[in-house]
Amino acid sequence: MFVVLSICQEDKGPLARGLDWLRNGALTVERKSFLGNGYYLITDHTAGRPHWERLAKMAGRAAARLVVAGDQEPPPGCGLGLYQPSVFYGRLTAMAGVQALKLMGEEGRRGSVGLVDEEGLFGWCAGELARQCALLRVYTRRPDRYQALCRELMEGFGASLVLADSPGELAGCLFAVSPAATGVWKLPMPVFTVDRSGIQGGPTINRLEPELPPDLLAQIPRGAPVSAFLGTAWETGLRRFPLDMGIRECRIDGRRASLMDAAVHALLRQRERAIPAASEM
Repeated sequence: MFVVLSICQEDKGPLARGLDWLRNGALTVERKSFLGNGYYLITDHTAGRPHWERLAKMAGRAAARLVVAGDQEPPPGCGLGLYQPSVFYGRLTAMAGVQALKLMGEEGRRGSVGLVDEEGLFGWCAGELARQCALLRVYTRRPDRYQALCRELMEGFGASLVLADSPGELAGCLFAVSPAATGVWKLPMPVFTVDRSGIQGGPTINRLEPELPPDLLAQIPRGAPVSAFLGTAWETGLRRFPLDMGIRECRIDGRRASLMDAAVHALLRQRERAIPAASEM
């Protein structure tokens, strides 16, 4: 169970707002469901001046599993916390990488891809990517967590996965995927990564937005960030739904773009690298 807070920006006069505060706020609570996962939709009708402490009491144990529909965030110390679905966001980057490889066609299937998984927590992402490309190079500080996966992918799917000793060994890849936030460092190829990560690519591709059919999109509360809502429902709910949606759009170095644009960036970079190599032969 999680909570979605919708702050209704009603244009009320001072007297009406004062009466709202005296009544401890005009709050409405509805119990809703998304793909079998329940959540509470709390609507605050106080003209953009939420009763954060009262909201925290109403949310109860779900106070740390909050999605806000709008631009406001709960202030520190109020008892509410935005939920960060880090596992979902990581898987979203892998889904973007898989989709980009499919958009590249034969060049994607024959190419190599890099994966930055410093703590060795995203083996699922490695499995998804390795089955779509010729070679997956993984940089991790926990190679022990990848030993069994390497054998499984090679024996079960014929996929090739090798471990890189340093991030520099990923330089020849079509692109890299970084499913978790890292420190500040740079890779020369395009990098699909989560928001607020220190890793930089050439270019950096983040702010991934899932593509949902209209009937599912209509079930998400108006104004709620789609990725945050989906991730919170997927991680905290009792029924995990398949992560088979596409990526509708992304940001390439801050510029809004499609995933096709990101795939074209990766292909152009690979072809530019191939021209000097061919001229040296």
